[in-house]
Amino acid sequence: MSLVKPKIKAEKIGYKKLLEAKDHFKAIVMDQDGTIKGGIIPKYSQENVLLLIEKIILKNKYPSVITGSGVSALRSYFSLNNLYKTKKYKIPTYIGIGNGNALYKFDINGCFQIYNYPLSLKEIIKIIKIYEKIYLKFGIQYYDLKKTGLVVFNKFNKLDWRNLIHNNFLAISRTYKGRLFAEEIKVSFVFPDWNEEKQRTLVVEMQNGLDIVLGKNQYYVSRGDSTFMHINKNLGIDPKLFALKKIMLDLKITKKQIIAFGDMPRDNDRGLLIESGLPFVFTNEYLKNGYGYKPYILPGSKDLPINSVYSAINNLLS
Repeated sequence: MSLVKPKIKAEKIGYKKLLEAKDHFKAIVMDQDGTIKGGIIPKYSQENVLLLIEKIILKNKYPSVITGSGVSALRSYFSLNNLYKTKKYKIPTYIGIGNGNALYKFDINGCFQIYNYPLSLKEIIKIIKIYEKIYLKFGIQYYDLKKTGLVVFNKFNKLDWRNLIHNNFLAISRTYKGRLFAEEIKVSFVFPDWNEEKQRTLVVEMQNGLDIVLGKNQYYVSRGDSTFMHINKNLGIDPKLFALKKIMLDLKITKKQIIAFGDMPRDNDRGLLIESGLPFVFTNEYLKNGYGYKPYILPGSKDLPINSVYSAINNLLS
């Protein structure tokens, strides 16, 4: 996965910025799904993600992942405990879940929770009532929902979440048969099979509904991808940006020493890639003419978006 010099103007800029970033950085902060995990050709798995994290550690750089996924993501990183125990790495790894509403640090001492801003069961129930009204207003039926999302959440409903999600939350999720999944860190809803701009109108509608009924700026709604809409506690700023600031504070590093990667700069990676003000931010969401300035388009993102992230990081570490 070598980084090939691109021919498209937007990717040329991204290529140049990657070379520039190589001389400054100490830490890499990454979104997960669609950035370093998933895809079709090839299918990047959790094993690939863990190998990437170890590769970053071996180069004495600090790895962080901030994902929209909840405790399902946290559980997939528990093997880091064994990695640190057996290899005694001194470089920690940070994992943010629920778009950054909870942050964990893995090191030789184990897994440490830096912070957690959960939702209560009563809050979840109130949020779901507003969701039902909004979806009814738009005439959204079960058969309108993204099939991939229904499959994922129905699978989640059958898994053992012991010591990770309270049974009362799971009982609510199972009632809705894949339409949503509730856990303490967030509640997620399956989007209708609409284009991305229309999905964003639904996000705005949901945010307005929550602000009016439950109080302004109490909750944060985001488009995680084309399948899921997430609702978290509002932390005052974008939650991924909140997590980024905590990581920077813990490591005592500056903006110039961080490189960030994400695939949703107009949605739940906005805080990380735009609002953060980081000088070196990159996306594999392809736009031929770029975004005007930042985030920078990664070389190869048009054809193999996840490969483009791995190629960029390999180049940075070489």
